[in-house]
Amino acid sequence: MYNWLETRAREMPDKPAVIFEGAEVTFSELYETAGEMKGCLESLGRTRIAFFIGNTLDAVYAIHAAMLANIEIVMINTRLTGREISVQLDDIDVDTIVTTEPFELEGYRVYGWTDLRNRASEAGESRRASGSDILSIMFTSGTTGRAKAVTQTYDNHYASAIGCENRFGYTEDSMWMNINPIYHISGFSVLLRSVIRGCTMVLIEKFEEAKIWRTISEYGVTHTSMVPIMLKRLMDHGVREHGLEGILLGGAGVTRDILGRALSLGLPVYNSFGMTETCSQIVSIAPDDPKILEGTVGKPLDNIDIVIDHDNDGELLVRGGPVTGGYLNAAMEVSEGYFRTGDMGYIDEAGYLHILDRRKDLIISGGENIYPKEIEDVATAHPGVVNAAVVKRKDSEWGEVPVLLVELAEGMGVDNGGIMAHLERHLARYKLPKEIHRVGNIIMTSTGKVSRAQNQQAYNIKRSSNR
Repeated sequence: MYNWLETRAREMPDKPAVIFEGAEVTFSELYETAGEMKGCLESLGRTRIAFFIGNTLDAVYAIHAAMLANIEIVMINTRLTGREISVQLDDIDVDTIVTTEPFELEGYRVYGWTDLRNRASEAGESRRASGSDILSIMFTSGTTGRAKAVTQTYDNHYASAIGCENRFGYTEDSMWMNINPIYHISGFSVLLRSVIRGCTMVLIEKFEEAKIWRTISEYGVTHTSMVPIMLKRLMDHGVREHGLEGILLGGAGVTRDILGRALSLGLPVYNSFGMTETCSQIVSIAPDDPKILEGTVGKPLDNIDIVIDHDNDGELLVRGGPVTGGYLNAAMEVSEGYFRTGDMGYIDEAGYLHILDRRKDLIISGGENIYPKEIEDVATAHPGVVNAAVVKRKDSEWGEVPVLLVELAEGMGVDNGGIMAHLERHLARYKLPKEIHRVGNIIMTSTGKVSRAQNQQAYNIKRSSNR
């Protein structure tokens, strides 16, 4: 059941498994190359290895080789700084990194893909994966900003793929275009879905509007997944003739304007909602559903059960095969078998889920999670900043963006440029605030915590932008 690539190589050896930059790799070729690399990975002597990879053919080989070796894959967000990556890896005792991109990190064993392929393969008995074995580990965070290491088993990924397939309607004859980063669950799940079902994955290394439309036309792409800002840019570029059957939209809250515009242009958009802890989407809504423009993210997939805890501010609880069994470095909040998501919402009388707020203070910008406290901690490390608060602002392009409020020390002569330069040295670019406001004092709660809601209201930070 879990030897997906081996099964495909046996049943459909000559069918293209991956198309990348015009090159086609069949399932048998993919299996052969991954099998050769399996021993090279095993020679590293680790059962858990971090991967610093881009959307390339080498990355696909590396992932499948690790799966054949039953090595746990720790996905590194390539947009993070070295400091941020080190904190995450140290938290789960990982000292070995395989990279398909130019990358160095002091204090770690880093192996480039080319060097690894030239490394002597270590012959050994294969360790077949079972359903409860960890396939991948991805980091996410709560409102405290501490990265949590989410474990995702073979069972989790398989259940997620089946749930998506039943709702999204793809088959082995479908062409899946993978635009999202493979280090994200959105991109990683497409890679797995294609091999589980036996359809072809068209892999895109870099999002470029004209190239995306050419690829859709040239290869007859039927299904794809993207975040709202990608969809907006494709529409702004001009919709071409296409044979798309489904565009799975997730990663950030989509505005009704973008969704309505897409539907009016004949784009088959399925809105969805999910998280790293559930191996991608848990609910979705089809483009022909009359409620799609009414603010709902849809109904749960067939193998997902959701309830609302009305005793805890309407918190969304989730149960089902795709849901993680826990974190490696933190306790998982569970209630009677349900994962407590921390997201607030409600289910209407027809069974549709409506999300009111995602983890309360979490900012989702262009599909990336941004945690206010992490920015605040870095800002207050600046000698001229006494206190800081980060609030979210709705943005027509990115979905949401962070706005930084700072309380400055007297007589320091600190300007916004200096604060931004400090932030740039410690944070990934996508986490940087879009605005910095100097305020008289940061409003705190009675327990000494930053009150983001009161600061947003007191300093009249607008919640939306139409730029």
